[in-house]
Amino acid sequence: GTWREARWGVPPAAQGIGAEVIAQLADDADADAQWSGLTNALSGVFCASLNFVGTESTTSPRLAFVHTQRGGALRHGFLPRENVCTENLTPWIKQLPCQAQSGVAALLNPHRLFNMHFLSVAMALNSDADTLRYRQTLSVVVDAPANERSWALSALVGRALAAPCPVATRSSVRVVAPAAVQVAPPADSTHSAGTSVTHLFDLQRRRVDDIEFTFSAEFDVEPKDWATTNDTPVPAIAAHRHITGHGSSGGIETVIVNHRDALVTVAYFDAVPWYLRMYAHTLSVRATDANGHTAQLAPNQIMFTPAVDRGRPAVLELELELPPQSRTVLRYDFDKGFLKYSEHPPDANRGFTIAPAIVSYSLAPSDTARPLACTPGTVCAVRVYTEPALASLPTPDFSMPYNVITFTCTILALFFGRIFNLLTRDFAVLAPAK
Repeated sequence: GTWREARWGVPPAAQGIGAEVIAQLADDADADAQWSGLTNALSGVFCASLNFVGTESTTSPRLAFVHTQRGGALRHGFLPRENVCTENLTPWIKQLPCQAQSGVAALLNPHRLFNMHFLSVAMALNSDADTLRYRQTLSVVVDAPANERSWALSALVGRALAAPCPVATRSSVRVVAPAAVQVAPPADSTHSAGTSVTHLFDLQRRRVDDIEFTFSAEFDVEPKDWATTNDTPVPAIAAHRHITGHGSSGGIETVIVNHRDALVTVAYFDAVPWYLRMYAHTLSVRATDANGHTAQLAPNQIMFTPAVDRGRPAVLELELELPPQSRTVLRYDFDKGFLKYSEHPPDANRGFTIAPAIVSYSLAPSDTARPLACTPGTVCAVRVYTEPALASLPTPDFSMPYNVITFTCTILALFFGRIFNLLTRDFAVLAPAK
């Protein structure tokens, strides 16, 4: 699914539709071979189609992921049509020390996880000097039971909490809820921020089998509308993208909204497949401020890499300074190319899914609207993903080969039947019967 920031607030981690791989490789002639080996290895480990991340969907960003660059060659690959399923979740769970047998991981019920509004799994391996840090993230969004003011965590996922993993040094559950929501049992520690209260349960200190939530009488909204009434800060930047035009030409229009009262510097990254022949000279960036005034916005930096047919995508990277409380519209045109009949997917009439654009920016240590994956009190790099686009390309009539085969076979059958009869039958003149 798509993360709805207007309803759910700040996502716990970067959320994009599809499968994404980002890697920092050695800057030598072997980088491409290392990238191919890495994607194939990840494909086997997590039972995914990452081995299809070829040169046509691989890019080398220079602005968008600058916070991850520590020297060497940076590679980025995206498969927008790859969806997470149970065959991906099972090897992901096996990476945990105790798998799904203890601790918070005991809540991972596949039957419930794949029946929720949103599901995302991620893995990150970072090296710092001589230390390797491996982090796994799972994000889900589920509706609370309707017409009920009291429910438990086990009712949402169908499982209860278990004892901490024996090899874990820390195991905790953090619940952020409005002050009008009663949480039981009492937490080990609480922290208030605005009208929300953070309840922290330390599973290493005591056993917690379940957590119950009770909405008080003054909380006069349905539990399913909790997210819309909660004062969770809205993300600083929101981005949306769609395709315009029809026929053999069109365009891509991206809307970037700055919800902050201050200037925000962002990096825009967009990888366009080679069969959408992008025209860089048609690029236009216009910003509308809080007073409704619209003006051209000149990017600080522009980096454009043209596409190579069946070789690499076109890459557009921009560094923009978004005015406070502004709405910025970025637009460019393209022509649709022609593909060989063998390059179309089985559902060719559905169209081609275009990977989402990425808007990245940095959060100050004092900014409270930050993902859970960011360490408090530090500078945090945030990535915002737009929706994937669906492009309709000229599609051949795939029924024509069938029509040609049936028509040809019919003619051959009639011709063969006539010739066979002439060659095998014995024609004789019969005398008239007396």
